[in-house]
Amino acid sequence: MTHEKPPRTVAEDYMSALHACGVSHVFANGGTDFAPIIEGLVQMKARGEPAPEFVTVPHENVATAMAQGYWKVAGKPAAVMVHVNVGTANTICALMNAARDNVPMLLAAGRTPLTETGHAGSRDVPIHWAQEQFDQASIVRENVKWDYELRHGQPINTIVARALDIAMSEPKGPVYLQLPREALGDDGVNPGPAIRSFPAGAAAAAPSLAALEQAADMIAKAQTPLIIAGRPGASPGGFEALAALTLDAVIPVASGSHPNMPSNHPMNLGMLTKPLLESADVILVLESAVPWVPRAMQPSADAKVIHIAHDPMFRTMPLRGHQMDLAIAGDCGQALVMLREMLKTKMQGRETARDKRRARVAELRQKIVDGRKATIEKLKDTAPISPILVAHALNMVRDESAIVVEELGAPFPFLDITRPDSFITGHSGALGMALGQALGAKLAAGKRQVITTVGDGSYMFGVPLAAHFVARAENLPTLTMVFNNSQWYAVRRATMSMYPNGDAAKQNSLPIVDLAPSPDFEKVAESCGGYGERVEDPAKLIPAIERALKKVDDGQQVTLNVITGLRPYG
Repeated sequence: MTHEKPPRTVAEDYMSALHACGVSHVFANGGTDFAPIIEGLVQMKARGEPAPEFVTVPHENVATAMAQGYWKVAGKPAAVMVHVNVGTANTICALMNAARDNVPMLLAAGRTPLTETGHAGSRDVPIHWAQEQFDQASIVRENVKWDYELRHGQPINTIVARALDIAMSEPKGPVYLQLPREALGDDGVNPGPAIRSFPAGAAAAAPSLAALEQAADMIAKAQTPLIIAGRPGASPGGFEALAALTLDAVIPVASGSHPNMPSNHPMNLGMLTKPLLESADVILVLESAVPWVPRAMQPSADAKVIHIAHDPMFRTMPLRGHQMDLAIAGDCGQALVMLREMLKTKMQGRETARDKRRARVAELRQKIVDGRKATIEKLKDTAPISPILVAHALNMVRDESAIVVEELGAPFPFLDITRPDSFITGHSGALGMALGQALGAKLAAGKRQVITTVGDGSYMFGVPLAAHFVARAENLPTLTMVFNNSQWYAVRRATMSMYPNGDAAKQNSLPIVDLAPSPDFEKVAESCGGYGERVEDPAKLIPAIERALKKVDDGQQVTLNVITGLRPYG
């Protein structure tokens, strides 16, 4: 008796296309639409064909955040696959973060079966009627660069390659592909041209040479130039290029909360202050959508402001009115290298001005260093534990190569950063991204330590049980430090900012702010084979972190419930 070889399905061709495009991981939360994917994976494994690794993630928010963290360390996009409209809806907060963070990923979702009868994939449970929408992609359209729905007979190689090309072209970002169950289960047709071997996406645009010459002239003539660095460190070579240019040209840098240059760099002045901004006569803004908050501070009336970014207009933001005297579109890493060479010539004979700046910056930097030391000394014995003290403790005990994933946790100005991929944070303000990003980062980072510092509210937003499940199932041990102040501090701060002399400012306990009684966060990871510990005494903080990192290095996930005071930053 002979057995005919089952035909290859579109689902199998789809997974082959992902693999050919370099997508090695798909973070997946399945549903009834996944039947062709599951059957295809079994068939491909039996035939010995390569396919991406599908990681089961019990919540879509965690899955999408994992793709974000994976990109930031691996430097290559991952895919996410979720269940029809409801799974898509559960990705939206993490997707908002990825869009604002310019993280490329392919978000794929099944679509409820299109047919009621006539196909093996036709509707077979009542929920298939309830889950159909007129326009499922409308859920995500404002937060993706491209969306499409696979139709019968279309070349899947072409569609997948196009999706990833768009995701990987600057400004990078997520794309969305709908995959109806019948289309996935159909026999494969010609999948289209073979996937090309060179990297996905268009090469980043080089900034205009003439515009950079104009910028270099303005900087060379400045007495007190200033660089405000948003995320130039995310550009290839941007971290090193910024450090080199600023050292040569003696230009101080205010560097927000992203790793753009080493913490100990002589030109690094940390967070932007009002006096620093007001004293600058030429300001170079690098890949920053919000270089300053106009309500709190503004450049001087005579200052000239130059913006360099892939999209210096930040067109996805409806309202943005920051001063722009010169806007240059292009890659910041390339721009910094080119500016450095231009300034070597244009600043000849201006040694006196540079010497004055060097002395001024050194004085400002020494005040920051001294102030940081004094603050740590003041807080070292104070309970509840200050987030600043936790940052200091991490500097003392973590590996230099460790990755810190921060979400309303350890304040960036107090962390020692030496490499661009050693600190991960978010952009959009959709809370709950840190736990998933840490797992994605750990998957990409291998043996490097990954430490999550997260507020108690953000921890609850992060679907912790799902995250700890993945950590156990995929052997991704990380250290999670919950900064537990038993309140939504951002909500309290906003209330105090808007009504500094209001009645709420006089209260210790506020409505819609308090998160008491606080859960025993350390016990959540224990349910997934992890270790948990509560830390209240500042003197016991470093020993607790050392114990935790030893367990992490030995392969066990750890959660520390750190009882903290209020954050002084952000």
